Amino acid sequence: MLLTKLSRFAFFSALVVISWLAVTPSNDPVITTGWDKSNHFLAFFVLLLLLDHAYPAFHLIKTKLLILFAFALIIECVQSQLPWRSFSLWDIVADAVGLLLYIAVKPLLSPRSLSKLFTKTA
Repeated sequence: MLLTKLSRFAFFSALVVISWLAVTPSNDPVITTGWDKSNHFLAFFVLLLLLDHAYPAFHLIKTKLLILFAFALIIECVQSQLPWRSFSLWDIVADAVGLLLYIAVKPLLSPRSLSKLFTKTA
């Protein structure tokens, strides 16, 4: 229960920060990996990880993935209307790669998988 509450707080905090970063002028990014596409990839990987833990009862693909992909599209549409930003299909691709990679590695992040990784077998 505590993990769910913390995940919800972290998810909505990250959503606010990412939304703010998406609409501010990009002259001097405050938070960056050094490459714009890796920023997108990492942001959406982390958003899906947090959303997945924040709402464990919701279906991963049908609900969470679609919500965050819609968020990616909305960001790009908003950016297309800002004079200091522009729409980028490659940004959407990077966002989608982050989402899909989370789905691919999620089974490896389960407590059972992690315990197998760190326990010694005879």
